[in-house]
Amino acid sequence: MKTNLKIGICAVVLAGAVGLGAAAAGEGPGGHARWKEAFHKAKMSVIANRLGLTADQRAKLKAIHTRTADAVKAIRANSALTAEQKQTQITAVRRGAKTQGKAVLTDEQLGKLALLRSHPRALNQLAVRRVRMGMVANRLGLSPDQRTQIREIAAKTAAAVKPVRQDPNLTPAAKQERVRQLVQASRAEIMGILTPAQQTRLNRMRRHLLAPLGPLG
Repeated sequence: MKTNLKIGICAVVLAGAVGLGAAAAGEGPGGHARWKEAFHKAKMSVIANRLGLTADQRAKLKAIHTRTADAVKAIRANSALTAEQKQTQITAVRRGAKTQGKAVLTDEQLGKLALLRSHPRALNQLAVRRVRMGMVANRLGLSPDQRTQIREIAAKTAAAVKPVRQDPNLTPAAKQERVRQLVQASRAEIMGILTPAQQTRLNRMRRHLLAPLGPLG
């Protein structure tokens, strides 16, 4: 069983609590819209990180996104256009933005982007995990320093797990056991970062989420 360790607090310390995001998404008015917006931002963030975008590339892509959003908004507000004309113009604007965005990327990054998009389900799962991670982190009231420490621990653990999974001298069972040990060590390290109140809140959330599964959950 693989453990995705590069999603920070979700994978290391919250375990089943990542499911909280699904429930939180529908809370309050406009919950679905907020979830969609958060999901889109998380997906773009995952892609940006996987492509290794520079600060300059991020700035250029953000400018393209802003211009595109403004253009689409103006088209939709144009009462002189029919619904069909609006859709045609919006499609053209977005196609142009896509071309501009690709021009910002290197050939290597374009290859990585194509690979990411060839596995949409995996990409969406990473985005969902990131949104849920943020929701749980917010509910715990993590400070910026705590979030930074947790990300560092997660990155360190991911770096330690990679060679284990690639070690041809280990059996699948041995790899799984070693990964489990690394995850447990990271979990203990992260729990030490949380305050007693946050630990209590986290345990309460986990009990709430796992209760419907019965005693085996």
